Amino acid sequence: MSEILFVSIGAILGANSRFRIHNKLAKLNLNKYSLILIINTFASFSLGLFLSLVEHFRAFDYYYQLVLFFSIGFFGSLSTFSSFIYDLFDLCLQLKFFRALKLFFISVSVGIIAFAFGFFLGNQ
Repeated sequence: MSEILFVSIGAILGANSRFRIHNKLAKLNLNKYSLILIINTFASFSLGLFLSLVEHFRAFDYYYQLVLFFSIGFFGSLSTFSSFIYDLFDLCLQLKFFRALKLFFISVSVGIIAFAFGFFLGNQ
């Protein structure tokens, strides 16, 4: 039961952070695809950084709960995978297949690069 609590609290904080970041970035008049790309890239980088640094806390009594709270709860809710999928679906419905494919490859590539950068940065 405590595991669910850690994930849930992390998810609440992650979703609210995503909402606030989205609102701040929306003031820059970026399109919705760019907003989601930026948020997902930030979440990927942060998750990579966290996972590289959390190894230093393995001896900590609440290590597992810390991993649940951040990696599944907070960063899982901070990233916007469902919005990303919806955008891809919406573009396909509009018959904009090339744009959907481009968005898919850019988002996945940038996400992997951001995660790797965060992970390698944390291991320095």
